[in-house]
Amino acid sequence: MKRAEATGFTLVEILVVVILLGILAAIVLPQVGNAVNISRESNLRENLAKIRMQIEVYENEHGGLPDGEQFVEQMTKYTDFHGNVSDTPDDEHRFGPYLEQMPANPVTGSREVRVSGDGSEYFPPGDADGGWWYNEVTGRFYADLTDEHVTAEGEPYNRF
Repeated sequence: MKRAEATGFTLVEILVVVILLGILAAIVLPQVGNAVNISRESNLRENLAKIRMQIEVYENEHGGLPDGEQFVEQMTKYTDFHGNVSDTPDDEHRFGPYLEQMPANPVTGSREVRVSGDGSEYFPPGDADGGWWYNEVTGRFYADLTDEHVTAEGEPYNRF
């Protein structure tokens, strides 16, 4: 009688495959995490560019910047020349809306806008993680984040 030969994998072969998979995972996982950060950073830059451009359009059409207390409403609804807000367009409220909705800050998920009335403030204070920061005197608009949120090169997100 002839003995049947085993056709399975040996323990050494299985260990070699597991070790190779572990090495590949160690190489790939940090790059996936980095891709998430790059995506978040890119989304933040795009949101800032879009909002800043619409602030400029508002300023050109109204002869002044959006009011801090009504910033979100003035950017997302119809307005008249003086910045008065309406949900529907009419002969007076013929400007806007400039944004469909206030986008969420991709780092925090917040849509809140913190307003500064101090013309000497150039950047947000960097003391809170919120949505956005708007200076109603200068029209400057930034992500309202603590200084701890930085790019791979060390540039704070709240300075974009």
